[in-house]
Amino acid sequence: MKTLEQLAALTGGKVKGDGALSLAGFCSLDNPRTGCISYMEKLKDASSLADTSIAALITTESLAGHFTNVLIHPNPRLAFISVMEDFIGPSPEAEGFIHPRAVVEEGAEVHPTARISACAVVSPGARIGARTFLGAGVYVGRDAVLGEDCFIHANVSIYSRSQIGNRVEIHAGTTIGSAGFGYLPTSEGHRRFPQVGDVIIEDDVDVGANCCIDRAALDSTVIHSGTKIDNLVQIAHGVSVGTNTVIAAQTGISGGTSIGKWCVIGGQAGFQGHITVGDQSIVAAQSGVFNSLEYKSKVSGYPAKPHGQSLKVLALTFKLPQLVEKVKSMEIDIDLLSGELKSLRKRGLAGTPESIPAGSGELGELVQGLAEKFHGLEMDIELIRSELHSLRSDGGDPPTTGSA
Repeated sequence: MKTLEQLAALTGGKVKGDGALSLAGFCSLDNPRTGCISYMEKLKDASSLADTSIAALITTESLAGHFTNVLIHPNPRLAFISVMEDFIGPSPEAEGFIHPRAVVEEGAEVHPTARISACAVVSPGARIGARTFLGAGVYVGRDAVLGEDCFIHANVSIYSRSQIGNRVEIHAGTTIGSAGFGYLPTSEGHRRFPQVGDVIIEDDVDVGANCCIDRAALDSTVIHSGTKIDNLVQIAHGVSVGTNTVIAAQTGISGGTSIGKWCVIGGQAGFQGHITVGDQSIVAAQSGVFNSLEYKSKVSGYPAKPHGQSLKVLALTFKLPQLVEKVKSMEIDIDLLSGELKSLRKRGLAGTPESIPAGSGELGELVQGLAEKFHGLEMDIELIRSELHSLRSDGGDPPTTGSA
Protein backbone atom coordinates (compact mmCIF):
# COMPACT_ATOMS: atom_id res chain seq x y z
CA MET A 1 0.00 0.00 0.00
CA LYS A 2 1.13 3.55 -0.73
CA THR A 3 -0.31 6.81 0.58
CA LEU A 4 -1.21 9.69 -1.69
CA GLU A 5 1.37 11.82 0.14
CA GLN A 6 4.11 9.27 -0.57
CA LEU A 7 3.25 9.22 -4.27
CA ALA A 8 3.28 13.02 -4.38
CA ALA A 9 6.78 13.01 -2.89
CA LEU A 10 7.85 10.37 -5.41
CA THR A 11 6.58 12.33 -8.42
CA GLY A 12 7.27 15.88 -7.27
CA GLY A 13 3.57 16.70 -7.23
CA LYS A 14 1.31 18.06 -4.52
CA VAL A 15 -1.78 16.73 -2.76
CA LYS A 16 -5.29 18.09 -2.76
CA GLY A 17 -7.49 16.15 -0.34
CA ASP A 18 -6.52 13.31 2.00
CA GLY A 19 -2.74 12.83 1.85
CA ALA A 20 -2.97 9.84 4.21
CA LEU A 21 -5.28 7.97 1.83
CA SER A 22 -3.96 4.44 1.27
CA LEU A 23 -3.85 3.19 -2.31
CA ALA A 24 -3.72 -0.46 -3.29
CA GLY A 25 -2.46 0.01 -6.84
CA PHE A 26 -3.14 1.71 -10.16
CA CYS A 27 -5.76 1.30 -12.87
CA SER A 28 -7.08 2.83 -16.08
CA LEU A 29 -10.08 5.15 -16.27
CA ASP A 30 -11.88 2.67 -18.51
CA ASN A 31 -11.51 -0.19 -16.01
CA PRO A 32 -11.50 1.42 -12.56
CA ARG A 33 -10.68 -0.63 -9.49
CA THR A 34 -11.53 -0.01 -5.85
CA GLY A 35 -8.83 1.78 -3.87
CA CYS A 36 -6.61 2.50 -6.90
CA ILE A 37 -5.19 5.62 -8.52
CA SER A 38 -5.46 6.64 -12.16
CA TYR A 39 -4.65 9.75 -14.21
CA MET A 40 -6.50 12.24 -16.38
CA GLU A 41 -5.16 14.75 -18.91
CA LYS A 42 -8.45 16.14 -20.26
CA LEU A 43 -11.73 16.85 -18.51
CA LYS A 44 -13.68 15.05 -21.25
CA ASP A 45 -12.37 11.80 -19.76
CA ALA A 46 -14.27 12.54 -16.54
CA SER A 47 -17.34 10.71 -17.84
CA SER A 48 -15.42 7.50 -17.22
CA LEU A 49 -15.40 8.27 -13.49
CA ALA A 50 -19.14 8.38 -12.96
CA ASP A 51 -20.19 6.04 -10.16
CA THR A 52 -16.71 4.47 -9.86
CA SER A 53 -14.66 3.73 -6.81
CA ILE A 54 -11.33 5.16 -7.98
CA ALA A 55 -9.74 6.46 -4.80
CA ALA A 56 -7.52 9.19 -6.25
CA LEU A 57 -6.55 10.82 -9.49
CA ILE A 58 -3.40 12.34 -10.95
CA THR A 59 -4.26 15.44 -12.95
CA THR A 60 -3.32 19.05 -13.61
CA GLU A 61 -3.92 22.10 -11.43
CA SER A 62 -6.66 23.33 -13.77
CA LEU A 63 -8.66 20.09 -13.43
CA ALA A 64 -8.00 19.37 -9.75
CA GLY A 65 -11.06 21.31 -8.52
CA HIS A 66 -13.41 18.75 -10.08
CA PHE A 67 -12.24 15.91 -7.80
CA THR A 68 -11.74 15.14 -4.10
CA ASN A 69 -8.41 13.34 -3.69
CA VAL A 70 -5.91 14.53 -6.27
CA LEU A 71 -2.19 14.33 -6.94
CA ILE A 72 -1.55 17.55 -8.87
CA HIS A 73 1.20 17.36 -11.46
CA PRO A 74 1.93 19.36 -14.65
CA ASN A 75 2.43 16.13 -16.60
CA PRO A 76 -0.09 13.56 -15.30
CA ARG A 77 1.00 10.77 -17.64
CA LEU A 78 4.65 11.11 -16.66
CA ALA A 79 3.72 11.08 -12.97
CA PHE A 80 1.53 8.01 -13.54
CA ILE A 81 4.48 6.15 -15.09
CA SER A 82 6.50 6.79 -11.93
CA VAL A 83 3.58 5.58 -9.81
CA MET A 84 3.24 2.41 -11.88
CA GLU A 85 6.96 1.68 -11.59
CA ASP A 86 6.83 2.20 -7.84
CA PHE A 87 3.92 -0.23 -7.38
CA ILE A 88 5.47 -2.82 -9.71
CA GLY A 89 8.84 -2.57 -7.98
CA PRO A 90 12.20 -3.71 -9.32
CA SER A 91 12.51 -7.09 -10.97
CA PRO A 92 13.68 -9.74 -8.54
CA GLU A 93 17.40 -10.34 -8.74
CA ALA A 94 17.51 -13.62 -10.60
CA GLU A 95 20.52 -15.84 -10.40
CA GLY A 96 22.46 -16.44 -13.56
CA PHE A 97 21.78 -19.72 -15.34
CA ILE A 98 22.43 -21.57 -18.57
CA HIS A 99 19.65 -23.97 -19.49
CA PRO A 100 20.86 -27.54 -20.11
CA ARG A 101 19.44 -27.37 -23.64
CA ALA A 102 21.17 -24.07 -24.48
CA VAL A 103 24.32 -24.16 -26.60
CA VAL A 104 27.21 -21.98 -25.47
CA GLU A 105 30.04 -22.70 -27.84
CA GLU A 106 33.71 -22.74 -26.95
CA GLY A 107 35.18 -19.26 -26.91
CA ALA A 108 31.93 -17.53 -25.99
CA GLU A 109 31.91 -15.36 -22.86
CA VAL A 110 28.77 -15.39 -20.72
CA HIS A 111 28.69 -13.31 -17.54
CA PRO A 112 27.84 -15.40 -14.45
CA THR A 113 24.68 -13.34 -13.85
CA ALA A 114 23.38 -13.70 -17.42
CA ARG A 115 20.44 -16.01 -18.07
CA ILE A 116 20.42 -18.23 -21.14
CA SER A 117 17.15 -20.04 -21.95
CA ALA A 118 16.50 -23.36 -23.65
CA CYS A 119 17.59 -23.73 -27.28
CA ALA A 120 19.48 -20.44 -27.29
CA VAL A 121 22.81 -20.48 -29.13
CA VAL A 122 25.82 -18.35 -28.23
CA SER A 123 28.52 -18.62 -30.90
CA PRO A 124 32.32 -18.54 -30.48
CA GLY A 125 33.68 -15.12 -29.60
CA ALA A 126 30.28 -13.74 -28.58
CA ARG A 127 30.05 -11.87 -25.27
CA ILE A 128 26.95 -11.67 -23.07
CA GLY A 129 26.93 -8.97 -20.37
CA ALA A 130 25.82 -8.99 -16.75
CA ARG A 131 22.15 -9.69 -16.01
CA THR A 132 21.29 -9.98 -19.70
CA PHE A 133 18.50 -12.42 -20.54
CA LEU A 134 18.30 -14.52 -23.71
CA GLY A 135 14.89 -16.07 -24.36
CA ALA A 136 14.22 -19.46 -25.87
CA GLY A 137 15.63 -19.95 -29.33
CA VAL A 138 17.75 -16.79 -29.41
CA TYR A 139 20.75 -16.97 -31.75
CA VAL A 140 23.84 -14.86 -31.06
CA GLY A 141 26.38 -14.99 -33.87
CA ARG A 142 30.16 -15.13 -33.81
CA ASP A 143 31.87 -12.16 -32.11
CA ALA A 144 28.57 -10.40 -31.37
CA VAL A 145 28.50 -8.33 -28.17
CA LEU A 146 25.53 -7.78 -25.84
CA GLY A 147 25.88 -5.33 -22.96
CA GLU A 148 24.43 -5.38 -19.47
CA ASP A 149 20.76 -5.67 -18.47
CA CYS A 150 19.51 -6.48 -21.96
CA PHE A 151 16.32 -8.45 -22.47
CA ILE A 152 16.29 -10.45 -25.70
CA HIS A 153 12.95 -12.17 -26.27
CA ALA A 154 12.39 -15.56 -27.86
CA ASN A 155 13.63 -16.37 -31.36
CA VAL A 156 15.62 -13.20 -31.93
CA SER A 157 18.58 -13.61 -34.29
CA ILE A 158 21.65 -11.45 -33.73
CA TYR A 159 24.14 -11.99 -36.52
CA SER A 160 27.92 -12.01 -36.23
CA ARG A 161 29.77 -8.88 -35.04
CA SER A 162 26.60 -7.02 -34.11
CA GLN A 163 27.10 -4.74 -31.10
CA ILE A 164 24.26 -4.26 -28.63
CA GLY A 165 24.58 -1.72 -25.81
CA ASN A 166 23.21 -1.75 -22.26
CA ARG A 167 19.54 -1.97 -21.28
CA VAL A 168 18.42 -2.85 -24.79
CA GLU A 169 15.17 -4.77 -25.25
CA ILE A 170 14.53 -6.68 -28.48
CA HIS A 171 11.19 -8.42 -28.99
CA ALA A 172 10.44 -11.81 -30.50
CA GLY A 173 11.29 -12.65 -34.07
CA THR A 174 13.52 -9.67 -34.80
CA THR A 175 16.68 -10.06 -36.85
CA ILE A 176 19.72 -7.88 -36.24
CA GLY A 177 22.61 -7.81 -38.71
CA SER A 178 21.24 -9.72 -41.69
CA ALA A 179 22.80 -8.90 -45.07
CA GLY A 180 21.73 -5.65 -46.67
CA PHE A 181 19.83 -5.67 -49.96
CA GLY A 182 22.70 -4.68 -52.23
CA TYR A 183 23.05 -5.95 -55.82
CA LEU A 184 24.75 -4.76 -59.01
CA PRO A 185 22.88 -5.46 -62.26
CA THR A 186 25.07 -7.10 -64.89
CA SER A 187 24.44 -8.71 -68.26
CA GLU A 188 24.49 -12.07 -66.48
CA GLY A 189 22.11 -11.12 -63.69
CA HIS A 190 22.24 -9.38 -60.32
CA ARG A 191 25.60 -9.65 -58.58
CA ARG A 192 25.62 -9.31 -54.80
CA PHE A 193 27.60 -6.47 -53.27
CA PRO A 194 29.23 -8.11 -50.22
CA GLN A 195 27.68 -6.82 -47.00
CA VAL A 196 30.68 -6.89 -44.67
CA GLY A 197 29.73 -4.13 -42.22
CA ASP A 198 27.92 -4.48 -38.92
CA VAL A 199 25.08 -3.14 -36.76
CA ILE A 200 25.57 -0.98 -33.68
CA ILE A 201 22.63 -0.54 -31.29
CA GLU A 202 23.41 1.88 -28.48
CA ASP A 203 22.10 1.99 -24.90
CA ASP A 204 18.41 2.12 -23.93
CA VAL A 205 17.02 1.21 -27.34
CA ASP A 206 13.77 -0.76 -27.67
CA VAL A 207 13.15 -2.80 -30.82
CA GLY A 208 9.70 -4.31 -31.45
CA ALA A 209 8.76 -7.75 -32.73
CA ASN A 210 9.60 -8.99 -36.23
CA CYS A 211 11.83 -6.08 -37.20
CA CYS A 212 14.83 -6.31 -39.50
CA ILE A 213 17.92 -4.14 -39.04
CA ASP A 214 20.43 -4.97 -41.78
CA ARG A 215 24.19 -4.79 -41.53
CA ALA A 216 25.95 -2.09 -43.55
CA ALA A 217 27.74 -2.90 -46.77
CA LEU A 218 31.09 -1.55 -45.55
CA ASP A 219 30.66 0.40 -42.31
CA SER A 220 27.90 0.33 -39.68
CA THR A 221 24.14 0.59 -39.45
CA VAL A 222 23.67 2.62 -36.25
CA ILE A 223 20.67 2.96 -33.94
CA HIS A 224 21.60 5.66 -31.46
CA SER A 225 20.70 5.67 -27.77
CA GLY A 226 17.14 6.01 -26.55
CA THR A 227 15.48 5.25 -29.87
CA LYS A 228 12.20 3.30 -29.79
CA ILE A 229 11.23 1.11 -32.75
CA ASP A 230 7.77 -0.44 -33.15
CA ASN A 231 6.95 -3.86 -34.64
CA LEU A 232 7.54 -4.78 -38.29
CA VAL A 233 10.04 -2.05 -39.12
CA GLN A 234 12.66 -2.49 -41.87
CA ILE A 235 15.92 -0.57 -41.46
CA ALA A 236 18.24 -1.12 -44.40
CA HIS A 237 22.02 -1.23 -44.66
CA GLY A 238 23.99 1.83 -43.63
CA VAL A 239 21.06 3.69 -42.06
CA SER A 240 21.68 5.93 -39.06
CA VAL A 241 18.85 6.71 -36.62
CA GLY A 242 19.47 9.55 -34.16
CA THR A 243 18.99 9.53 -30.41
CA ASN A 244 15.49 9.35 -28.95
CA THR A 245 13.73 8.99 -32.28
CA VAL A 246 10.41 7.09 -32.34
CA ILE A 247 9.51 4.90 -35.35
CA ALA A 248 6.02 3.41 -35.68
CA ALA A 249 5.09 0.05 -37.20
CA GLN A 250 5.65 -0.99 -40.82
CA THR A 251 8.02 1.85 -41.60
CA GLY A 252 10.71 1.17 -44.20
CA ILE A 253 13.97 3.12 -44.34
CA SER A 254 16.12 2.56 -47.43
CA GLY A 255 19.88 2.17 -47.37
CA GLY A 256 22.18 5.03 -46.48
CA THR A 257 19.47 7.31 -45.10
CA SER A 258 20.16 9.32 -41.96
CA ILE A 259 17.31 10.06 -39.54
CA GLY A 260 17.99 12.83 -37.04
CA LYS A 261 17.51 13.10 -33.28
CA TRP A 262 14.12 13.28 -31.59
CA CYS A 263 12.20 12.58 -34.78
CA VAL A 264 8.69 11.08 -34.82
CA ILE A 265 7.89 8.75 -37.73
CA GLY A 266 4.32 7.52 -38.24
CA GLY A 267 3.33 4.02 -39.29
CA GLN A 268 3.92 2.79 -42.84
CA ALA A 269 6.14 5.73 -43.74
CA GLY A 270 8.69 5.04 -46.46
CA PHE A 271 12.06 6.69 -47.03
CA GLN A 272 14.15 6.97 -50.20
CA GLY A 273 17.76 5.86 -49.81
CA HIS A 274 20.65 8.24 -49.14
CA ILE A 275 18.64 11.19 -47.85
CA THR A 276 18.85 13.10 -44.55
CA VAL A 277 15.98 13.86 -42.18
CA GLY A 278 16.66 16.79 -39.88
CA ASP A 279 16.43 16.62 -36.10
CA GLN A 280 12.97 16.90 -34.48
CA SER A 281 11.15 16.27 -37.74
CA ILE A 282 7.67 14.75 -37.79
CA VAL A 283 6.75 12.40 -40.64
CA ALA A 284 3.06 11.48 -40.75
CA ALA A 285 1.82 7.93 -41.28
CA GLN A 286 1.98 6.59 -44.85
CA SER A 287 4.22 9.42 -46.01
CA GLY A 288 6.57 8.76 -48.91
CA VAL A 289 9.78 10.72 -48.29
CA PHE A 290 11.87 11.11 -51.45
CA ASN A 291 14.00 14.15 -50.56
CA SER A 292 16.00 15.32 -47.56
CA LEU A 293 14.11 17.21 -44.86
CA GLU A 294 15.30 20.24 -42.95
CA TYR A 295 15.42 20.64 -39.17
CA LYS A 296 11.96 20.44 -37.57
CA SER A 297 10.17 19.56 -40.79
CA LYS A 298 6.57 18.39 -40.56
CA VAL A 299 5.51 16.45 -43.65
CA SER A 300 2.78 14.14 -44.87
CA GLY A 301 1.41 12.63 -48.05
CA TYR A 302 2.80 10.82 -51.07
CA PRO A 303 5.13 12.23 -52.14
CA ALA A 304 5.77 13.87 -48.76
CA LYS A 305 5.45 17.64 -48.65
CA PRO A 306 4.87 20.22 -45.89
CA HIS A 307 1.84 19.10 -43.92
CA GLY A 308 -0.23 22.21 -44.62
CA GLN A 309 0.38 21.87 -48.33
CA SER A 310 -0.62 18.20 -48.21
CA LEU A 311 -3.91 19.10 -46.55
CA LYS A 312 -4.58 21.67 -49.27
CA VAL A 313 -3.88 19.12 -52.01
CA LEU A 314 -6.10 16.58 -50.27
CA ALA A 315 -8.93 19.12 -50.10
CA LEU A 316 -8.55 19.82 -53.82
CA THR A 317 -8.75 16.14 -54.71
CA PHE A 318 -12.25 16.04 -53.24
CA LYS A 319 -13.30 18.55 -55.92
CA LEU A 320 -12.01 16.45 -58.82
CA PRO A 321 -15.27 14.54 -59.51
CA GLN A 322 -17.20 17.81 -59.82
CA LEU A 323 -14.47 19.35 -61.98
CA VAL A 324 -14.49 16.35 -64.30
CA GLU A 325 -18.28 16.49 -64.68
CA LYS A 326 -18.12 20.23 -65.31
CA VAL A 327 -15.47 19.80 -68.00
CA LYS A 328 -17.48 17.04 -69.68
CA SER A 329 -20.61 19.22 -69.69
CA MET A 330 -18.67 22.16 -71.07
CA GLU A 331 -17.11 20.03 -73.79
CA ILE A 332 -20.61 19.01 -74.94
CA ASP A 333 -21.74 22.66 -74.93
CA ILE A 334 -18.65 23.75 -76.82
CA ASP A 335 -19.09 21.05 -79.43
CA LEU A 336 -22.68 22.22 -80.02
CA LEU A 337 -21.70 25.87 -80.16
CA SER A 338 -18.74 25.14 -82.41
CA GLY A 339 -21.06 23.41 -84.84
CA GLU A 340 -23.44 26.37 -84.86
CA LEU A 341 -20.61 28.89 -85.29
CA LYS A 342 -19.06 26.93 -88.15
CA SER A 343 -22.43 26.85 -89.88
CA LEU A 344 -22.86 30.60 -89.41
CA ARG A 345 -19.33 31.37 -90.58
CA LYS A 346 -19.93 29.41 -93.77
CA ARG A 347 -22.84 31.75 -94.38
CA GLY A 348 -20.62 34.72 -93.57
CA LEU A 349 -22.65 35.71 -90.56
CA ALA A 350 -20.29 35.12 -87.62
CA GLY A 351 -16.94 36.22 -86.22
CA THR A 352 -15.45 37.14 -82.88
CA PRO A 353 -17.74 39.04 -80.51
CA GLU A 354 -15.98 42.28 -81.46
CA SER A 355 -16.47 41.64 -85.19
CA ILE A 356 -20.27 41.51 -85.04
CA PRO A 357 -21.47 44.80 -86.46
CA ALA A 358 -23.88 46.85 -84.42
CA GLY A 359 -27.44 46.89 -85.57
CA SER A 360 -27.33 43.56 -87.38
CA GLY A 361 -30.84 42.72 -86.34
CA GLU A 362 -32.07 39.69 -84.47
CA LEU A 363 -29.75 37.32 -86.33
CA GLY A 364 -26.74 39.47 -85.51
CA GLU A 365 -27.72 39.62 -81.86
CA LEU A 366 -28.13 35.84 -81.80
CA VAL A 367 -24.75 35.27 -83.41
CA GLN A 368 -23.09 37.76 -81.09
CA GLY A 369 -24.66 36.08 -78.08
CA LEU A 370 -23.45 32.67 -79.22
CA ALA A 371 -19.97 33.99 -79.86
CA GLU A 372 -19.81 35.60 -76.42
CA LYS A 373 -21.01 32.40 -74.76
CA PHE A 374 -18.46 30.38 -76.71
CA HIS A 375 -15.73 32.82 -75.73
CA GLY A 376 -16.77 32.65 -72.08
CA LEU A 377 -16.73 28.87 -72.09
CA GLU A 378 -13.25 28.88 -73.54
CA MET A 379 -12.10 31.14 -70.71
CA ASP A 380 -13.77 28.87 -68.13
CA ILE A 381 -11.96 25.85 -69.57
CA GLU A 382 -8.64 27.67 -69.42
CA LEU A 383 -9.27 28.45 -65.75
CA ILE A 384 -10.10 24.80 -65.04
CA ARG A 385 -7.00 23.66 -66.91
CA SER A 386 -4.93 26.08 -64.85
CA GLU A 387 -6.44 24.76 -61.60
CA LEU A 388 -5.81 21.16 -62.64
CA HIS A 389 -2.24 22.04 -63.61
CA SER A 390 -1.72 23.64 -60.19
CA LEU A 391 -3.16 20.56 -58.48
CA ARG A 392 -0.83 18.26 -60.39
CA SER A 393 2.16 20.49 -59.62
CA ASP A 394 1.32 20.46 -55.90
CA GLY A 395 0.76 16.78 -55.44
CA GLY A 396 1.25 14.79 -58.60
CA ASP A 397 -1.51 12.52 -59.75
CA PRO A 398 -4.21 12.33 -57.05
CA PRO A 399 -4.13 9.12 -54.97
CA THR A 400 -6.81 6.52 -55.42
CA THR A 401 -9.20 6.00 -52.52
CA GLY A 402 -7.70 3.87 -49.75
CA SER A 403 -4.18 3.71 -51.18
CA ALA A 404 -1.07 4.28 -49.13
